[in-house]
Amino acid sequence: MATKASVFADLQGLPTSLGEGVIYDSMKPVSTGVDLPASQTDRAFKSQWDDERMDIDRDGFTIYLSMGFSEEFDPLLAITDGVQKQRTPNVFIKLTIGQTPTYSFYFGDDAPSYNFMPTSVVVERITINKRLNSTEIFLSDGKMSVNKGVFSFSWANEQGTQGYAINKVKGYNTCFMSVAPYSAEAVKLFTTALKKQELEGDTSALGNAIKELNGKGEGLYMWNADNASIHLSPQSFTFDESLSKKFLLPPKVDFKGKKALNTQDSYIRFNCVMENAALRTDNYTGYDPADPSIHLTTIQFPGDEALLAPMGTSKEGTEVACGSDSAEGRVLKAIIPAMNVAETAVQEVKLEFYDGSECIFPNAESGLFTAKDKETGQELQGRVENLIIAEGSWKEAYATETVNRIERNVKSTYNLMEGDKNITSAIAWETANNEIKVIIPTKKGSKLITIALTGA
Repeated sequence: MATKASVFADLQGLPTSLGEGVIYDSMKPVSTGVDLPASQTDRAFKSQWDDERMDIDRDGFTIYLSMGFSEEFDPLLAITDGVQKQRTPNVFIKLTIGQTPTYSFYFGDDAPSYNFMPTSVVVERITINKRLNSTEIFLSDGKMSVNKGVFSFSWANEQGTQGYAINKVKGYNTCFMSVAPYSAEAVKLFTTALKKQELEGDTSALGNAIKELNGKGEGLYMWNADNASIHLSPQSFTFDESLSKKFLLPPKVDFKGKKALNTQDSYIRFNCVMENAALRTDNYTGYDPADPSIHLTTIQFPGDEALLAPMGTSKEGTEVACGSDSAEGRVLKAIIPAMNVAETAVQEVKLEFYDGSECIFPNAESGLFTAKDKETGQELQGRVENLIIAEGSWKEAYATETVNRIERNVKSTYNLMEGDKNITSAIAWETANNEIKVIIPTKKGSKLITIALTGA
């Protein structure tokens, strides 16, 4: 009966049995049961990591490095019996931060793995550059890398001084040779043979070493170093919450089947923290004289759709300011909140509009809310904080918040104040566009006057 790991390995196109190649008698597994490399998931990388280098040093982070056997050089291993069959299995090197690299030839509960290096050597850090198609593995002694499919290893050179050799022959793929199992005696025999071949021109030295190794139940493996692969996916990061949060977008929310909010007794409310002073509007300045260093405004739906057109997607699939031209009272059709897994907080909100457009916020990657001010045409953008479902009348809450915005915008320089209270008959405030707005009550209704601050 196939194990669960074997079934999933088959689905990924990975081997679940040895296949071609030989495991030498002296190779003793350090463990049995090899986990699968991370596979595709519904998670996705944040777009910033398409260009920026990922640098991971968290213990337990794992990637796999694989190479196929060298078709040009593996036949040399048949020197012992002259039978031309594949001796080198395709290899999968497991690289886990905080652990010694190991290697195996297939996956599943019964798959053996072997130390690739001495146990004193561990993986310390892994960097991944998707733009350059490059991965670097920093060890406590040395370094491995795969750059555009080419494997290199600081311990490997043409002389094979530490039991690994890189053999470059014009017209052939680069051959990476390794003694198996790794031991001081095997390394010495291998190194001596390569030196004789290099310094004395003894072309039989390596062949004799292979025969001697085979006689001890040991041998050489020869892999194609010009066709290496790194097995990595977003799933590699999900074992650690901090890594997941740093490198991955949150899981996609499926709003299908989720209930719309009953706006008779509840509404959506959040704080919009505007870190970019240029992305504020005259209606949403975020100004608070009590703390002028922070620009924050409270936004709620229903309510703010009267003044704001959130940026979203039209029914044709294009980017649009949602509900921008909708008639009053026919703007916002439905509010659909999605809770987090623990059902303790609102994760995302979907706004559906009568014009067929829809907006989902906060932005999964940036955490921002973006909208167009319908009155001024200015853009509002800020980080979403304290997103909640509030209970009560949205109309009463919105009326209170509107008054609060005006009071926070009041500029004491242009008004008569008695403490924090404005005692002038007119209200004035300063906009983000270097203007003063003044509301003056008259018998025919309030008038809004705009005064440009030239030379300010």
